Amino acid sequence: MTKRVLIFCKEDDWHALAIQALLRKRGAEADLLDTSKFPIDIKLVHSGANMTEVEFGGRRLSEYHSIWNRRAHRPIVAAEFTDADEKSFAARECFEALWGAIYASGLPIYNLPEAERRASFKADQLRLASEIGLNIPATLITNSPEEALAFYELQNKSVIYKTFTGTTWRMMDTRPLTDGDLKDLWRVRYTPLIFQEYLELGREYRVSVVDNQCFAGEIVIEHPGAQYDWRLDDNHGVKSVNLPPDIEMKLQTLRQRLKLNTGAIDLRETPDGKIYFLEVNPTGQFLFLDIFGKIDVAGAFCDMLLQG
Repeated sequence: MTKRVLIFCKEDDWHALAIQALLRKRGAEADLLDTSKFPIDIKLVHSGANMTEVEFGGRRLSEYHSIWNRRAHRPIVAAEFTDADEKSFAARECFEALWGAIYASGLPIYNLPEAERRASFKADQLRLASEIGLNIPATLITNSPEEALAFYELQNKSVIYKTFTGTTWRMMDTRPLTDGDLKDLWRVRYTPLIFQEYLELGREYRVSVVDNQCFAGEIVIEHPGAQYDWRLDDNHGVKSVNLPPDIEMKLQTLRQRLKLNTGAIDLRETPDGKIYFLEVNPTGQFLFLDIFGKIDVAGAFCDMLLQG
């Protein structure tokens, strides 16, 4: 029987499209589904004597082998709701119906939404990484301009800052804190930031963990401005590398502690050879490792989705 995978994502998600194509090459099937279209354009029917029959988007969930929670989106409430309280109520009801039915299907979900939510908290990532024995940079998370200034001076003015989340309207890159930025520190009182000691760049790594496997790529940058954030170098390269076994073991321990199946981890190695954990993104990009580094992360994703 042909295995079928359900992928929660936007219809133009190129990671999802690539995995869909690879699954089909393996003789499997995959459907992409944008959960934000529920309930307007997607019908849900959850019934049966034991509440086990779930029809979602015209196909029974029992026909699927697994679910890849690539990037599920919350249901969008109908425009007919204009009252704020009614709109909030409808949003909660849609979310409960949607995910209640998905969980009731009994299908394996990679990653579980609650695991991704917990794993997205940067402060908790850093705490767990440190407990496991990974090196982390000196860090301050605050909404106090005074504390931010004191940290800047304590680190001899060698500090970077970054946000907790991204946006759809601009890239939120990691930047150096400079004397010229101090006049705007008052903004921190209203929008907290992450401040960290600047780690001199030796080597930069993106590591995709997929179940019990680690796939590491060294990010090779040329643009001098990308020393703070490699994404600023449009011409960056990728080289397949092997991390020290103890680092891989600790990254796997971190993945397990966060209850994730997969995640994209950023590491930085300083010129003296010390490797630091920066952060993990549960739904981070990985295909560029395949494309530019010839690292078969996508194949491991297919193995995971078709296992069992």
